[in-house]
Amino acid sequence: MDDVAIKNIRKLALADSLNHFNPKAADSIYRCVLRDSSDENRSNYISALVGLSSVYRNRSSIDTAVATLNKAIELANSVYDTSALLNCFLELGNMYLDLGNSTQSENCFKKGLSLATKINSAKYQNKFLLSLGNSQHDRGDYPLAVKTFTEGVKIAEKSNDEQTLAAALENLSFTIKYTGELNEAIAYMKRSLQIRKKQNLIREYAMGLQNLGILYRNAEKDDSALIIYHQAYDILYGLNDSVNMVKVRYNIGVILKNQKKFREAELEMNSILVFCREKNINDGQIYALSALASIYEQTNRAAKGLDAIDSSISMAQRYRLNANLSILFDRRHEILAAMGRYSEAYQAALTSGNISDSLLSLEKLREIATLKTRFETERKESENISLKKDIEVQNSRMWILRIGIILGSLVFIVMTILFYIRQKQVKQQKQLAEEKFIRIEHEKRSKETELEKIMIENQMKEQELVFQSLVQADLIRINRSVKEKLLPFKLKLPRKNQQDEFEQVMNGLTRDAGKDPLTEFELLFRQLHVSFYDNVLRICPDLTKTELHVCAMIRLNLSTKDIARLTNINISSIEMTRFHIRKKLNMEQGENLAAFLMTV
Repeated sequence: MDDVAIKNIRKLALADSLNHFNPKAADSIYRCVLRDSSDENRSNYISALVGLSSVYRNRSSIDTAVATLNKAIELANSVYDTSALLNCFLELGNMYLDLGNSTQSENCFKKGLSLATKINSAKYQNKFLLSLGNSQHDRGDYPLAVKTFTEGVKIAEKSNDEQTLAAALENLSFTIKYTGELNEAIAYMKRSLQIRKKQNLIREYAMGLQNLGILYRNAEKDDSALIIYHQAYDILYGLNDSVNMVKVRYNIGVILKNQKKFREAELEMNSILVFCREKNINDGQIYALSALASIYEQTNRAAKGLDAIDSSISMAQRYRLNANLSILFDRRHEILAAMGRYSEAYQAALTSGNISDSLLSLEKLREIATLKTRFETERKESENISLKKDIEVQNSRMWILRIGIILGSLVFIVMTILFYIRQKQVKQQKQLAEEKFIRIEHEKRSKETELEKIMIENQMKEQELVFQSLVQADLIRINRSVKEKLLPFKLKLPRKNQQDEFEQVMNGLTRDAGKDPLTEFELLFRQLHVSFYDNVLRICPDLTKTELHVCAMIRLNLSTKDIARLTNINISSIEMTRFHIRKKLNMEQGENLAAFLMTV
């Protein structure tokens, strides 16, 4: 192997490491390898094409990425490079899988599996079986996916590939869970954990323990889940993984609370609160305070629970976590209602409804109506008591007046004067009280109006961003269509100068066709939410750039259809991307992805 080939191998390794973090630099390096690769060594040329296709995919240039991979497959076939051909099939299948095209992806995986079986490569057989099983799992064919993963387990066992065996067992466990065989899923997950422990893969072992804890909770084996979570916490503590440590301990506290072990749950949540304050983990503090409020309420300490929920609301307002605010105000109105403070509970419920981005549910409307009825009843009862007291006072005064008349005109005059003075004082006091009440209500409404104004301004900015991005995406799509339709007319012009002039005019009309709407979207989004991308990557560094863009659009409450318009990807691909995001974030079934991203 000559020096140029060795340098190209090093360049390829560097480009592969830069692909997700600096795609522009990776693009330049791949093109450099394509230029320098000689005819004698086409392996580096093919590897550069595969890497370049992944750059195009991250830029959402799917057609170009597929064309580049097909070129690599054609070249690998011509030089009989089996290893390169297998890598091309694997990359192309994964690309179709990300796009949600299960038919095309499974065709690629089956071709690769057939070739790997033909050359008796257990390594590539395992890769294609795992990818094929994931594709079958994603389209909901769980029995077939179980069969595929089981075959992968057998091949990994036969070839003594323990690392692949652990991955196959974990995938098999997750798939069997959806068939309802939780005990069998737990058994496979335990086998996967044993292998990773043997291989000393500490972080992967800790993540697997968390997944096992989820399976135990689904199987309603809370005591076993607690043991597993404690083991995971000890490992994560050694790795200094603060975010996952908080998640594990929060799950422990929730299990204890559900088991009515309120004292232990309270200690756990207080410990989480202290830890999050030291590590400056805002979300952890908010969730811990909310959980503590629930514990206090269930242990007849509603006042303390109200203090805890008010503290969490204050933090959420400080960091503008609107999704959390809606949930927290719901929790506040429940506590206030349990305390019999229906007026404040009614206001808290209304605040929650105003914060929420969607319309209130029927159940919420009924709950607010009930609270309003209780508040009105309480107010009327108070007015009746006050009226009754006033009547009693008036009767007493009339009785005194009668006695005064009997005792004499002098006493009558004195009483009349005293009565007049008293009435005047009462009137003055009442007038002052009414003025004070009106002033307080005016100040309160002013503050509420100001808060609503701030919220509306933020919503308007987000709506403007969404509108501009969608309009630009549609405009670019129209420009491209116009360009495609006008291009044939160029060839019909008889003279070269006429063709050049036609092309200049056409380029001027469609100058925006080559722009990427996602670039301006990302720039404007970062101005609105400065730290969103960094926070998401800190939670899950494995997210691709496309997945980051989709996370941002979900954060803005875009529908799947609008996301597809903006990214120029079909709706099924967007739905599959959402599934992969949930999977990478280790989100449990039933958790709301949009609500989670609102907290980031």
